[in-house]
Amino acid sequence: MEITIREALEDAKEKETFAYEFYMKLLDFVKDLGAKSIIRELAEEEVKHRELIESVMSGGKISNLGLDVKCYYTDLGISKIVLPKVIKEDMTVQDILQIAMKHEDNSRVFYEKLADKFSGQEVEELFRRLAIEEACHRNNIQKMYDEIILTEN
Repeated sequence: MEITIREALEDAKEKETFAYEFYMKLLDFVKDLGAKSIIRELAEEEVKHRELIESVMSGGKISNLGLDVKCYYTDLGISKIVLPKVIKEDMTVQDILQIAMKHEDNSRVFYEKLADKFSGQEVEELFRRLAIEEACHRNNIQKMYDEIILTEN
């Protein structure tokens, strides 16, 4: 199926909106204050991504976006072994982090596929940058998971 750059950007914007809404709904189910804080942070990142995409769609230059994100944390591979759980009221910080890792990893794959689809075009850089951001988010969540969950056990 062929897709235009505009349609790809619309899909990406919609994905970021959906991710934000997912995290906000998650807040209603979670009682743990630490988990709530993490969820709010993740939701804010999704808003930044959506605004970035909207900026490009309204004529912003990709080279002027200032997304020089560097990610120094090594992927622990945790997101590959955990599975998302059913959302329920008594979710722990561990549950939330597992869901968030999987979500961010899926987002990274989504953007990598869009970057490959538009290889050689200016918009490829945007999708590659977003994929890197999602990988960084996943790595940051894995670091939290390592510090909070694995260190306790």
